[in-house]
Amino acid sequence: MTFKAQLHRAVALFGCIALVFSLASFGHAQTTVSTGGTGVHILFQTDKWVTPSIHYKAGTSSWTTSPGVAMTASTNAAYPANDGWFLFDAAAATSLEFVFNDGVSVVWDNNNNANYKVSAAGTYSVVSKVSGFKTGDLVRPSDGTGYHILFQAVTWAKPYIHFNAGSGWTTAPGYAMARSTYVGKFLAANGWFQYAISSTSSVEIAFNDGNGIWDSNLNANYVRSSPGTYAFVNQNTQTPTTAPSVQGYVNGPGYAVTSTSESAGVLTINLQVNSATTDTSYGSDLSALVVTVTKTQSDSVRVKIVDKSNKRWEVPKSIFTAGTLGSDST
Repeated sequence: MTFKAQLHRAVALFGCIALVFSLASFGHAQTTVSTGGTGVHILFQTDKWVTPSIHYKAGTSSWTTSPGVAMTASTNAAYPANDGWFLFDAAAATSLEFVFNDGVSVVWDNNNNANYKVSAAGTYSVVSKVSGFKTGDLVRPSDGTGYHILFQAVTWAKPYIHFNAGSGWTTAPGYAMARSTYVGKFLAANGWFQYAISSTSSVEIAFNDGNGIWDSNLNANYVRSSPGTYAFVNQNTQTPTTAPSVQGYVNGPGYAVTSTSESAGVLTINLQVNSATTDTSYGSDLSALVVTVTKTQSDSVRVKIVDKSNKRWEVPKSIFTAGTLGSDST
């Protein structure tokens, strides 16, 4: 046999060996955490799915009914739930063949069609092949209950969602979002909030901090046309304000808002006259006004407008009894 023929034979042999190793790893992509003990325990990490399910068969038994069994948040300190780890325990199993999905059988991780397989009791970990989360991603296809919106507030203490589901926009700032009840990377401890919109038509969404700072997708808003669960990360990391910004008010032709502040439940608004647009038929307007808005009851406020530059006489509070404006008779 010539040297060239021997070389070709050696290359072919190494190629076969590499293929065997490739196929072996192809079917067994999980990592062994520990062996022995009772049952098979599967740890699964995902950054794309909020409620993953595991579809499996133990030993010679039949496969579970798709989508399988919902996985729970990991309780293993080395595989923390807030890093996207989930857990499933097949307590009596000695071998397991399994795949994962998004919880509604639309998107699957089946180890590139080879399935995941373990043949001995122990604990095994799998990092999902379906990964690469980006803000605005669909993290769970529709389950028939409309839109479920997740929002990671980052610097905002309490985000609001302002949306149009086909019948007009909500009144700004919209609705306060609740802390997330999901687990994995989308849990409340990681700064996630949630809100459900029952509509089945398209929705247009913007988020804000309740005080005039917005994440509106660079003024394009977030538009989704198919129901499901979507996760957004706050794109506006501007420091929240403690009171509505001046831009949050609508200026009239007579006066413009120059500043605002809020203290002890009293909102103070300073106004400056627009001398170029005011009508002087009835005399000159006051150059500056101060408006104070005080909440008196759960369903009422007291509004007071005064001249900023000059004092005025008021009836002393000592000579009359305070009213009960807004009180609930029940």
